[in-house]
Amino acid sequence: MQSEKLQKVTAEHRETYERDGIVFVKGAFDNRWIELLLSGLRRIQNLPDEQICDLPDSFLENDPLLQREIESIKSSSAAERSHYTEQSKGFIRYKYMYWWAPEFRSFIQNSTAAETVADVIGATSLRFFVDAIFLKEAQCSTKTYWHADEPAWPVRGAQVPTMWMPLLPVDAKLSSLEYIAGSHREQVSPQPWPNTFNAKMADQPSDRPNFYDWEERRDDPDVRFIAFDMEPGDVVILHPNMQHGGGANLHPTQPRIAYSTRWFGDDVVWDPRPECVNTPGMPLDKMPKGKPVDQDDIFPVICRRDSSTDQLTASRAG
Repeated sequence: MQSEKLQKVTAEHRETYERDGIVFVKGAFDNRWIELLLSGLRRIQNLPDEQICDLPDSFLENDPLLQREIESIKSSSAAERSHYTEQSKGFIRYKYMYWWAPEFRSFIQNSTAAETVADVIGATSLRFFVDAIFLKEAQCSTKTYWHADEPAWPVRGAQVPTMWMPLLPVDAKLSSLEYIAGSHREQVSPQPWPNTFNAKMADQPSDRPNFYDWEERRDDPDVRFIAFDMEPGDVVILHPNMQHGGGANLHPTQPRIAYSTRWFGDDVVWDPRPECVNTPGMPLDKMPKGKPVDQDDIFPVICRRDSSTDQLTASRAG
């Protein structure tokens, strides 16, 4: 199921992303893709626990940390799942969809997601990195703490964007994420300690602070909080250092279901650290620090820019 772009990326989109660290793209995908992803999610929700996050054996056999994370995801212990995988009553995160759910793999390989993201950030090529579904049930009280994604990734580079897409309507006042405009330009040293599985397995160093709680500046006129009313098929694309978070899902009847995809652009090199996310197929001790990401079988190049036409073209494995 190939697709054409519904919404062309414009110079205004690019300028907004550069200025604010985030841009809203209206109507990026049609309903065929939303229905495919929702059908995949419904299928997953009906799977027995032992089939959840069913990654290839080759991804697990040399990576005990990833194996431990998968065991926690499947654990019958609610306390373990809550602590290690950010799951709680009314909030579930499904990770690594591309590698074990064909509906999500089809979206990555055959939609225009990569071209849209590459156009916004100005990349000459774009690799798929990792993805997740975030589901908050109606009236779920769990909050998404203020954070940036950059400290959690085992790489360095400005071109590690996230594309966040709701699969059901999102109300800015009830269920949206919020973003701090321009916060991607603030460099905090040392980096805050992320909320990853690996970080929770380790002791937080004394010189690594928690993320700043932007609620403390809610009434500050110099801080611009951004949130969007969104329909399925709309997306936001955010910089890896964009500070964002979310409150409870206050909608009385509707869950908030969002599909989050992460990508590697031109300037990305490995920077493995013990607290970083597990990366299927690429254990932390196999990432050569400072070297570009070039593992095509694990992080496939989805699109490239033609140097003669400056147009992005698909480079998909199928």
